[in-house]
Amino acid sequence: MPDNDFLKVPEVEIPKRTKSKSVQEEFVPPDGGWGWVVCVTSLWVNGTVFGILNTFGILYVKLRDKYAGNDPSISFKTSWIGSVSTGVTFLMCMIASIISDRLGIRKTALIGSLLGLIGLVSSAFVEQLELLYLTYGIILGVGSAFAYSPSLVILGHYFKKHMGLVNGIVTFGSAIFTIGLSLGLPYLLKEVELKYTFLFLAGLYLILIPCVLTWKPLIHHESKHPSFALSTESIYNHCNDFCSWTRKYLNVRIWKNKGYVVWSLSCGLSLFGYFVPFVHLVKHSKDLFPDADGNYLIMCLSITSGVGRIICGKLADMACVNRVIMQQTAFAIFGIAALCIPFADNFYGLIAICLVMGMCDGLFICLIGPIAFDLVGPTGASQAIGFLLGIFSIPLSVGPPIAGLLYDYLGSYKVAFHVAGVPPIVGALCMLCIPRTKQVNRSVKFSYDS
Repeated sequence: MPDNDFLKVPEVEIPKRTKSKSVQEEFVPPDGGWGWVVCVTSLWVNGTVFGILNTFGILYVKLRDKYAGNDPSISFKTSWIGSVSTGVTFLMCMIASIISDRLGIRKTALIGSLLGLIGLVSSAFVEQLELLYLTYGIILGVGSAFAYSPSLVILGHYFKKHMGLVNGIVTFGSAIFTIGLSLGLPYLLKEVELKYTFLFLAGLYLILIPCVLTWKPLIHHESKHPSFALSTESIYNHCNDFCSWTRKYLNVRIWKNKGYVVWSLSCGLSLFGYFVPFVHLVKHSKDLFPDADGNYLIMCLSITSGVGRIICGKLADMACVNRVIMQQTAFAIFGIAALCIPFADNFYGLIAICLVMGMCDGLFICLIGPIAFDLVGPTGASQAIGFLLGIFSIPLSVGPPIAGLLYDYLGSYKVAFHVAGVPPIVGALCMLCIPRTKQVNRSVKFSYDS
């Protein structure tokens, strides 16, 4: 499940730089006070963004029925709506992090909230399926990224000692909202139809506006490239400054790290089939077990995913546990579970499979940050995760539409789920090529000194 734990990294104790002394380097987060308000509002932002993304499978069934007509490829076309939104969200997170440095955390998140609101409101009044690619896919996707990325950055302004607790609270918000929407969306779709369901979701984004206004940055960055800021200066100067900025801040050395390259490509390969169950399980359940409520499957996935993050996150901190092997095992089991979906001959079998897949999802997500630290070190982890998100955007966008296309031509999801189970298993096998690396403990200290 696409989630906000992708950017969750181990706590580190960062000493002050020795090259220069400034107020910013001596800054100590308050670890409380207004920070707890920021924690709650960040939880709401994360929950809203990923709750809506994770429950698209429920909207998918209604959208498919509404626009079906006599179109033989309606499943393929409808799947692209959620896939574009998910892909754009992860892809634009990299851009959002740069823009938040230029414009500020609050302004970037406010723009994201407004874009998300506009995307969902406009989706409510769309009458053509293809226009949803723009409103729900691109506009909502960009808005989600611009709201989500700053919600992680602002936590570092207010917390250090309690950073682990705060990260756990904030990221658990996605599971809470996914469970709530899994129960609420079917009722809304039944009572008020698709239009007002979109407006309800838009209302959640409207609430984000006062939430992000509580994010008062305590650390202010001074740019060494003022001409790169948004202004009316010449394009020529902007290009020169952009090249200078790229050479200075883009960490290409991580791509010379064999372990990181193998890991990132293995994860990207695994995700080609990873998101397929989240989008198509509800429809699959409706086809095979019309009397059962397939929406509960997404809820089961979310519950065990949340539990998995907490339990496996604690296990990953143990010195005797190999984090890469844990994530590798999660991919392999997830793939096997996906392969088994067509063999479930009753609804309770599907529930059991979803519980297993949810646990694997939580394990995979909670290990992204720690493994990045292990492979590239503290100074390269931030950009390593950023590049990883960009890689994720491609398979997360492509997988569900391919499954929808197979359904259109074959009339069932059996082959689609079999195909979806293969990439996670292959990705797990590719991770065997990752060189053994010394693991970094959460209390590790490091220096920025060259």
